[in-house]
Amino acid sequence: MSFPSVKKNSEKNTSRYLSPLIKNLFSTKYYLTLIILFTFVKYLFSFYFGDNTFDMEWKTIYENLVNLNSFSYYKINDYNVPSIYMPPLYAYFIFIFSFLGLGEFATVKTIIFFQCLLSTFSAFFFFKILRIYYNRSISYFASILYFFYPLNFYSASQISSISLQLFLFLGFCYYFLTSSKYKHFILLGFFAGLSILVRGEFWLLFILCIIFKVVAKKYYIKQIFVCLFVVLLLISAQLIRNYNIFGHVILTKSSGYNLWRGNSDEPNVNGSNKENLKINLDIEKLKNNLIKERVLEKYEYFLDNYYFNLAISNIKKDPVKYINHYFDKFFAFSIVNFKSDYPNYFNLVVIVPEIIISIFGLGGFVLNIFSKKRNLELSIVLSYYLIIIPMFFILPRYKLFILPLYFFFAVFIFSFFLQKNFFKKTVK
Repeated sequence: MSFPSVKKNSEKNTSRYLSPLIKNLFSTKYYLTLIILFTFVKYLFSFYFGDNTFDMEWKTIYENLVNLNSFSYYKINDYNVPSIYMPPLYAYFIFIFSFLGLGEFATVKTIIFFQCLLSTFSAFFFFKILRIYYNRSISYFASILYFFYPLNFYSASQISSISLQLFLFLGFCYYFLTSSKYKHFILLGFFAGLSILVRGEFWLLFILCIIFKVVAKKYYIKQIFVCLFVVLLLISAQLIRNYNIFGHVILTKSSGYNLWRGNSDEPNVNGSNKENLKINLDIEKLKNNLIKERVLEKYEYFLDNYYFNLAISNIKKDPVKYINHYFDKFFAFSIVNFKSDYPNYFNLVVIVPEIIISIFGLGGFVLNIFSKKRNLELSIVLSYYLIIIPMFFILPRYKLFILPLYFFFAVFIFSFFLQKNFFKKTVK
């Protein structure tokens, strides 16, 4: 189910086709030196192209946590509305740094430094995942390419949850693939629970992965309950908080708004946030009703319901239009977004690597599906994101959700060619 013989065959073929210089270059010593050195280079570069202040929604959320001890975004009639829209983990991650008592610039740069470290730890986790299946030289090489991938290299310098998310995601994938002892299942639950708190859709992926393991008979019932217990322990505080405020057992609620952004009256691959007069009037009416009923704290919950119904209404009116739009978003997410309006997206340093890794990653994924040594575990994870993300809208950083998996399956193609001796004639 997970091509166990690839590593053995790959070791033999790579020894024949890679020169001693290349093999020495990707030794543990050089690998660690390079990664650690460029962790600091990445941090220094953040002073040139990274964030210097808190921006957009994170600024409001951070300031409300620091000044009001309130996890909130909207303010209505001097009332800070409790937030259910944003997953809480990254907000509390950046909030921790407020205790250093630094100015905004220094706080942001300190957060970015730790994000650079998380990015490095993610590369280590990725290397460990690759080593389950591939030889050391290929694993070093692929993890270094992953570390230097332009969007991945750049992302740690932004006030964004993506670096934390990738670290937790790769930790989850590693223990999902390797868990055999109770302590491994505790760590699997740890990474799963925190991932759920940083990305709202991760809970469904976690359930699918657990179901797969049960069906594949790889986990015993006791081990499953240990993992689930750790997850519930980590998310329980947020569940209790939301139940007390909103009256529902729910972690986050933003799917309605995100669905509308990707399926508005004027569909936009990049996500529309253009509101018309009717929407503004409806929202104002919603506010007034909640104020009248003295349940203004539930504003984000009902607002998300409103956007959800709006999106569903749009889709029902013209399903063919929105099905076609889904495939537009699928192409934009899985390969390249030719309709992107994001600054510098079409810079050759950004778009060329994206096209290359997308082609080889998808090619390796398809090849893996039809291979007798296919990896079903990571195929399920990649399939989940390829299906779920285009339901909403596409931003460049969303590609990072699947970037490690694309690299993994791109390496599968490389290893497949070596085993088939495709390069034999070019080697003296």
